[in-house]
Formats: sequence, structure tokens, C-alpha cells
Amino acid sequence: MLFEVLAKSNPKQTLLEHTDDCIKWFSKVLLWNKEVISKMSGLYDISSEILIQRLFITVAFHDIGKATLEFQNKINGNETNVLQSHALSSVPLLFELLKDSPILKFEGVPFYPEILAVASHHSRLSKKLFEHFNNNIIQFVEKQYISSFINHINDLAKQLNIVGWKDLNTSIYINTNEPFEIFKYDVLLNLEEDGYRYANADKIRDIFILFKATLHYCDWLASSRKTNFDFSTKETVDSLYEKIKQNKQNFKGLYPFQQKSAVKGNNHILVQIPTGQGKTEASAFWAVNSNQNQKILYLLPTMVTTNKMWERIRFLFGGDDNVGLSHSTAQYILKDKCAEFESESLRQHFLYNRTFFKPVSVATVDQLIYSFFNWGYWTLTNLASYNAKIIIDEIHIYDAYTFGILLEIIHNITPYNSKFAVMSASLPNILVQELKKIIPDFEMISDSNFNNIQRHKIEVSNNYIEFFTNNIKNDYFLNRKVLVVCNTIKKAREIYDEIIDEIPLDKVMLYHSQFILIDKVKKENNLENIQKLKGGFVAICTQIVEVSLDLDFDVLYTENAPIDAIIQRLGRVNRKCEISKRIDKMNYAKVVVAKESIVSHNYVYNKLEKILDNSYIQLRDRSNQKNGNLTELDFKEIVEVVYTKENLGEEYYHTLSEGKSLIRTLWNDYLNKIYTLSVEEVKLQSISSRQISYIKVESVLLEHFERFNFDEVVEKGNYDLLRKYTIKVPLYIAKKYGTRRINNSDVYILDMKYDEFKGLSLEPNDQIIM
Repeated sequence: MLFEVLAKSNPKQTLLEHTDDCIKWFSKVLLWNKEVISKMSGLYDISSEILIQRLFITVAFHDIGKATLEFQNKINGNETNVLQSHALSSVPLLFELLKDSPILKFEGVPFYPEILAVASHHSRLSKKLFEHFNNNIIQFVEKQYISSFINHINDLAKQLNIVGWKDLNTSIYINTNEPFEIFKYDVLLNLEEDGYRYANADKIRDIFILFKATLHYCDWLASSRKTNFDFSTKETVDSLYEKIKQNKQNFKGLYPFQQKSAVKGNNHILVQIPTGQGKTEASAFWAVNSNQNQKILYLLPTMVTTNKMWERIRFLFGGDDNVGLSHSTAQYILKDKCAEFESESLRQHFLYNRTFFKPVSVATVDQLIYSFFNWGYWTLTNLASYNAKIIIDEIHIYDAYTFGILLEIIHNITPYNSKFAVMSASLPNILVQELKKIIPDFEMISDSNFNNIQRHKIEVSNNYIEFFTNNIKNDYFLNRKVLVVCNTIKKAREIYDEIIDEIPLDKVMLYHSQFILIDKVKKENNLENIQKLKGGFVAICTQIVEVSLDLDFDVLYTENAPIDAIIQRLGRVNRKCEISKRIDKMNYAKVVVAKESIVSHNYVYNKLEKILDNSYIQLRDRSNQKNGNLTELDFKEIVEVVYTKENLGEEYYHTLSEGKSLIRTLWNDYLNKIYTLSVEEVKLQSISSRQISYIKVESVLLEHFERFNFDEVVEKGNYDLLRKYTIKVPLYIAKKYGTRRINNSDVYILDMKYDEFKGLSLEPNDQIIM
């Protein structure tokens, strides 16, 4: 009787059983990634047959390191003082199987993606992986078991009809105390060679992504004991149409631009439609049309937009099993929304969400960007973006640096049959041309029927926004919902302080970035339900409201900003052109555009001075000419007049180029293409998806730290409670007011005043910089 080798103890499962479960999923994973394998084969001149054979070996032998006496003693509860890792223990046997036939060589240096994937399937691949396992003893169980296991794998390969399969040597047996030396010198140090580092960058990285992500899919699905899993959505254009039809009152059918999007599933599209007119539905129709095992990624600029879009997309695509949410605070949102999940299922739910594992993922664009920085589970998020339908919403919101990064990512993804739907209400033609350099064949989706729509009556003033505090109060007393948008937190607080003496606290809100998460979520929910409140209301916000909630105010007072930002703010008032239904004799939203403050001119928009000044001039002149009656076409034309190469300036294009070059600089200089980025490297190199003058860090207030004993909370791993009370502040603020960090973590404790109405209290000089 052969030695019984366990893979898991609770519930009990043998290594053969777990391996069989993984191989059962292997055929499905191959089918899901058929297009990627085909494209990779063509791009890199490797036969699909060889790729599939080696992927099979990777999955089949990923846990062979559990067939050691050391691991079996551990899993059976026997005491052992031997430091061991089953991932590392798998390396010598895999190396023996593959050493004479590496899948690729770079300038004579062999490449073993199978070994690298298996060695790192429970950890992050890095130069120092397993460094402390030097002189680790490995003794495999009886030779007859290993021979039988390899023979079983040969049989499985034949059952699956793995084309070109040649039986593996069943006489291989390993006893060594130097697995780390094999891993380091025969596999890992090869990555230091210039043939790896500076040549064939995409080939090295893409092949590793395919191998490691395939292993994760098979291993995770087998371990989950799932019998069924949808890789991509089953929704169709017809099924989505029926859902929208049943959900909308007075449904009159699709707009022409939505109908056009619905039949362009095989094309890249650029959708330029005013805010609030149905771009989300148009992109959903596009994403499901001609969808062949393609995941759908819906990417937005901010966490707020992502949370709200997730709720809408869940309705369209069938709930939590089908639609994931991914951003830095998603776990807190998900825990509240998904209370029906058991604890283990919830853990798996979180993991699937942040790896784009589900058929549809709604995420901040940073989640995709950071996967190209090799951050977190980057191989899974990268593979999910290959042969995918990717929607990038509100692309105009990004600065030159982030726009450059996105262009480079699109350039890397499109060879794998990924299709992009880029959406914006106000992307100027000069930036459309930059997009065309990367996607020359995209199709423009617009609708001239919207050009003559007027939603606002606009007044452009030479006065600063504080001049209008009495007007704001008067509009409130006329039972109007009033939105005030300031360019700085300091100015927003000043306006708030001016009006709170005359307006009840439950009828006025201050909303900006310097609130703890739990208060932010409350404010966002209140804002979305603004029209359900009786009487007037005033919301005083910063730019955080530009690309956020599905808001519909009656009146807007705003500081001047670049015209595309102004258009976004205008999209928050009379959004659905229904103001006359709720306010008698008011056909258009009242809008006042005030002169921007000196601080916001010099600090907030200092790099866009010509854009800012020309936005004001063009908006003022056209408003005077047309007595404030501006249509959607007027705003389009202003965008094109303002956004010229001259107004953007040489610095914009220099910064755009920096963003484009960042990814390959990281790959070559820090990551050897396939290492995972560490927190230390992020800090040391100030690596970010945004070009910022200061780094932001997570913090908690001292009062909350003392109330909840966050040291103990962190020790117990209750990060959800901690997350509710976090606030992101510039690093210099954290160092200036921070008492220390929680348990040597990256979370600072701030000795600062805070309240739920005004947020974090800052000194005047700090407020200016913020």
C-alpha cells in the first residue's frame, strides 16, 4: 500500500484528489483563454501545443512539494522543527523534469515560467523569495509514490488529449537539502541577465502571466469545491434590453447612439455624449455584443463613482456572484452589502473581486494601472484584461501623466484582442488624436440630437464665490436644492461657515476629501437622495463631486475651473431635464460661475493656467452673447476652442511622455519584468498612478484610535473596523501631526481635531496647500 499523501487536512483531501480537481478545471481554463493562447503563440512564435503541454505540467505538479516527509508531518500534526515550503519543495522535481527543454531561451539563458509560477503560487515573486530557506531539507515520500504520481499525470494528459504529449520519466526521485540553491542559481538569477532585462520584455512578462494566472484559476476553483463557474457574462443585448425596459418608467426605447453601440461589439468605440443621457447602458450593450469568453471591466476615476456604478451594474449583470468591486476600500463596502455570505465565502468573494475573477468587474482605473506596476495579484488582473471588453469612463478627468500611463496600457493590451469603449462628455479633439495614435481604428459614437438641448441658464460673474452667500441662502429659502462647488477645501469651509447660522444643520452639507470613510459614505448616500427631501437643501462640495454621484440639483454656484470640469459640475444640476416638473416656472437650472480664488488659480490649476483663463473668457463671452442660454453644442465648441496645443503647453506633452515611459522603466529597472512590486519600492521610488506633488498616506484620528483600541484591532486582523475610520492625508500632514503609526504599519495616528460636519481641522497654511 502506497503512502497516503495529504494535500489538505480540513476537510481532508489527498494530493491526488486535489490534483485531479485542478485538472478537471484545466480544460475549462484553456477554453476560456483560447484566444489569449492563440495570440501569444502568434506574437512570440511558440506553438500553442507546447504552451498547453507546459501549462498542464504547471498545474499537475504545482503541489508535488507536499509529497515530502516534512510537509506530511506538519499536516498530520506531528511536531517538526524543519523550515519548509511546499512551493519551494516542488522546484527540484520540476527542474529535473524540465531542465533539458526550457520553453524559451533568451541569448542562451533558459526561461522556466512553470517553475517560477509554482514557486510563487503562494507568495510574491521577488529577488529575495525563499532567501531564509537556505539549506532547507527535502525528503520526498517513498519513491514508488512519486513514480505512481508521475504515471498518473501521464494518464491524465492522454485522457485530456494533450496534443504532442510525451510521457514524463517516472523514475525521477529527489532528495536534496539545496532546493533554494536550485531555485536561485538555476532559475531565479537568470532574470538578472541583460538578455532578460532589456530584450523581449513583453514575451517574458506575458508568458509568466499566462502560466501563473492559469495555475491560480485551476487551484482556486478546485479548492473552492465549486462545480460551476462563469468566466464571462451570459447576458445578451436582448436580455439587457428587457431589464432596462422593465426598470424604467415611461421607457421609450433606446437612443440612436445606444443602438449604434449595441452593434459595435467587435470595434473599439469612443462615446461622446452629455452626462446623464445613458452612456452606461450604451457601454453595457457594446460589452455583451459578440462577447466570446471575454470579461467586462468597467473602470472609473474615483472610489465614489465605482461604488455607485457597481450597484447599477449588479442590476444589469445579475448580482454579487457575477459582478465584482475593486478599489482600496472595496472590502468595507462589500461587507455591508453582502451580509448573506458565510465568512469563508466572503473571504473568497473579496479575493475574486480584487483579481477581476468574476465575469464583470467595476473598479477604479488604478486597479488596472497598478497591475501593470506588478502590484498585488497582478498576473490575474493582467490576464483578465487580455481578450476583454474594457470600458474607461470619464477619461477626460485624468491629468497628462495618468493619461500617458493609460495610453501605454492600452498599447500593451490591444494585441490580445481586447476591445475598448472610451467614454467622455468633454474629451477635446486634441486628446482624441493622442488616443488615435494608440487605437487608430476606433469608431466615434455621438448623437447630434443632444446638441440643441439646454439644461442651464448661465451667469458668469467677476465676483468671487463668497459674494454669493446671500444668494445661496435665498435660493434655499425658495425651496431649491443648491449645489456649491469650490476649488479648495478652505474655500468650501468658508462658505459653509457663512451660511450655517441661518440654515438648519440637517439642510446643509459640507463634502470634501478630508472626512473619514464612514462619514463619506453617509454623505454620498444623502446626496443621492437629495430630491426626495422636502424643501430646500445646500450641498457645499469640492471637485470630489465632479465625477461622482447621480445628482440632480436645481441651482449651481461654482468657482471657475477648466471647461471640462465646469461641464462635469453642470452635469449635477437639471441632469435629466426635469426641473420644470418639480419647480414651477423654472425651465432651466440656475447657474452662477464665479471667478476662481487666487489660491485655486496659483495652486490647484497652476499647470493649466491658460486652460483656466481661456475657459472663463470663452464661457463669459458666449454666455453674454446668448443671454445665458447655452446648449450642449456650445459647451462642445468651447472645449475645442480652449483645448489647443498652445494652451496645453509643452509641459503637458512632456508629462504625457513621462507617463507613457513609466511602465517600462519599472519593468526594466526594478522588477526584472516579473517581480512583484513591494511596498518599500513604492515608497522609495514614489511610484504612483498620478503625478502628485505630495504622497498621501492612510491615517486615523487619535480620538478614534483611543476609543476603539486600534492596536488590538490590527493584532486581531479586524481591518474592516479600522477602514471605517481611515482618512487619507498628505505625508507631511501625517508627519507634522502624527503621534506614531499603528503597530509599525503604514497607518498614522493623527492628533488633530475632527467633526462629522466639517471634517479634519487644518491650520491656514495647511489648508492652502490642501
